Amino acid sequence: MKPKVSIVVPIYNVERFLDRTMQSLLAQTLKNIEIIMVDDESPDNCPAICDQYAQQYPNIKVVHKKNAGLGMACNSGIDVATGEYIAFCDSDDYVDKEMYETMYLAAIEHKADAIYSGIQTVNQFGEIKPMNWYSSKQVIEGKENLNSFVMDMIASKPSDRVERHIPMSAKIVLYRKSLIDDYRLRFVSEREIISEDLVWNIDFISHSHRIVTLPQIFYYYYNNTSSLSKKVRLDRFKFFKIMRLFLITKVNENKMPYEALHRIERMFIGYSRYFIGSILKSDLASCDKKQIVKNVCEDEVWKLVCSDYPIREMPYTHRMMLYLMRNNCFVLLSLIYKYSRKFV
Repeated sequence: MKPKVSIVVPIYNVERFLDRTMQSLLAQTLKNIEIIMVDDESPDNCPAICDQYAQQYPNIKVVHKKNAGLGMACNSGIDVATGEYIAFCDSDDYVDKEMYETMYLAAIEHKADAIYSGIQTVNQFGEIKPMNWYSSKQVIEGKENLNSFVMDMIASKPSDRVERHIPMSAKIVLYRKSLIDDYRLRFVSEREIISEDLVWNIDFISHSHRIVTLPQIFYYYYNNTSSLSKKVRLDRFKFFKIMRLFLITKVNENKMPYEALHRIERMFIGYSRYFIGSILKSDLASCDKKQIVKNVCEDEVWKLVCSDYPIREMPYTHRMMLYLMRNNCFVLLSLIYKYSRKFV
């Protein structure tokens, strides 16, 4: 029988967590599923573990491929998936056993192209913390409503205190496989465009007729707090600029409302603000911090970002931070992040 759901699991260097992930997928109450383990040339024992699972369970497929990153691993899974719907699960996360049955039944009931659910974090101590979820079950259809959904996924309105109301993760969604095949949808590489899940969702929803949100949270995103450090990726701002231009092109191609451009600028401002905070709270030398922050604050991109953005509508703290960033007020920014518990 054709599987009802194909679950793609991209795998790289997760030997410690892979069994937990796989056991949660094998325990699903929806039995007619296939699980596709995509070994992205993992350097640990994951390739052998994948083969062992495939030998033991007939509904498990394994793809061994050259390392190319998370997005390309998901694409390799799409290429061999045969399910009516498709889902993605990171190989260090896990899910509730009712996840895919609940989402599949909702998809069939509403003839939906996609089902969206919530997400929560779990750390190494088993502490669970909700991240994003939907307040109620909603059926969303029509171009205007679908555009509104996408814009809230990119970022909130400029006046909103919350950065984003809708999670961009592709791991908490069930997607109709035929729509993916019809439009040849694929993930972009996160090595080229960060937030590849957001780009994927924009592409998918642009071709959708009806999506449904569920208030339940099934997905456990593993956040190993013991592995967190003050080290940061120094190239992030460059990728934020690339992502900004890519998204502008994307929303223009999809003929989304002009407001979508404001959402992209808000996302860029928020990401840049977070990046500056991560630099200032890092273990870098003070002179290096000052130079990196200077490069960000004095970049020509800010003239474009602020030329049409409704700065007066921003919450006061966000407006103040943008002012300090645009004027490279290094000392004040340092003091704010020194005494703040989180990135403003």
